[in-house]
Amino acid sequence: MTGGMDETAPAPLVAVCRRRVRFEEVDMLRIVWHGHYVSFLDDGRVALGEKYPELGYQRLIEAGVAAPVVRLNIDYRSPLRLDEVMEIETRLLWTEAARLDYAYTIRGEDGRIAAEAATVQLLTEPESGEILFVVPPWMEEFRERWRSGRLE
Repeated sequence: MTGGMDETAPAPLVAVCRRRVRFEEVDMLRIVWHGHYVSFLDDGRVALGEKYPELGYQRLIEAGVAAPVVRLNIDYRSPLRLDEVMEIETRLLWTEAARLDYAYTIRGEDGRIAAEAATVQLLTEPESGEILFVVPPWMEEFRERWRSGRLE
């Protein structure tokens, strides 16, 4: 992932959402089963897409672009428990490539870090699955506004 390594890169875009751990997400010990964290990351990406609609799933569909996850890493730190309110902080990191690099921090209601994660999503053509090597114009325009600080 390239975010933060380029000193000229703009600060990451950040969104935070909160939600409660549901019964269906816990195992017999009443802690969140590890596989559900992938869904929590999607909750974070949705929150970022709501804050920046140009990057939301609806915009990708309208633009005829798919963005499959091609890399996923999760470091589990402390378990989340049934009925606990979690906070999912999602950061979109700057990259010049035709992809989306995300970093996440999931915290328990007491502020402890429950998990840290990262994903990479490549931009592809939905029908063929061919990777886009050139950033689409609508995304390039969004990135220019991001780089120049004109998003918020």
